[in-house]
Formats: sequence, C-alpha cells, structure tokens
Amino acid sequence: MNALALAAIVISNAWSRPAIGTGVVYLRIANRGAVSDRLDAARTPVARTVEVHRSIDGHASMDGMRMSGVMSMERVPAVTIPAHGSVTFAPGGYHLMAIGLRHDLHPNERFTLQLHFAAAGWKTVPVEVRPI
Repeated sequence: MNALALAAIVISNAWSRPAIGTGVVYLRIANRGAVSDRLDAARTPVARTVEVHRSIDGHASMDGMRMSGVMSMERVPAVTIPAHGSVTFAPGGYHLMAIGLRHDLHPNERFTLQLHFAAAGWKTVPVEVRPI
C-alpha cells in the first residue's frame, strides 16, 4: 500500500437500493493524485462476492433490424481512476454488483464496502441503502 496513493483516493456518495439476493452499489471515486490508479476488487460482509460491472447499449436485433437502446451488463476486471479526475458509478454506467446477499438490504440500513486499488490498496467506505 502506498500512503500517498491511499490519501489521493476519495470515495463519496456510496449508496445502494433495497435488494433481495443481489444488490447494487453506486458511488463516486475521485483521484486527487498525480498518477492514475485502478479499482480492481471489492468486497463487503453483506455479500458472498462483489463484481465491477458496467451497463452497455446492447444493440438488439429484431427481424434483421438493429435497435439501439437495449441495455445489458458486462463484468469488467478493473476501472482506471485518472490522475486529478474521477469516475462516477451510477445507474446506466459503472456499478458494483453485490452477489449472494447474506441478508436483504432494507431502506436506511448501512453496511461497509471495501474497495481495492492497485496503488492505494484497500479503502473502506460506508454505504447507505436508500429508499426507492
């Protein structure tokens, strides 16, 4: 773990929706440092595993005609957080899937999430379950 890199990564606005079985977490990661870093893993005590995903436009086909606007999801191995930049995990974009929830997520509940960065190491952040 690099102490300067750890201090450069700032995580804010971490939230989730109520969920049964599989949950989703959104947040913002800012990098105040002069070197980019990479989010490459995540974990939480409330789920068996956490994966980084992103929503993509699937371009579905119907009777030979391509249609845009059909969203799908894909797992990504890592997300680069640029130097002096940020990445927002939000509906329709990057998000964290909490798979195999150990209990249902209820409105106003809080839980911890740990994020691993290639340079900064592990950072822990509180997540709020917001009502729909």
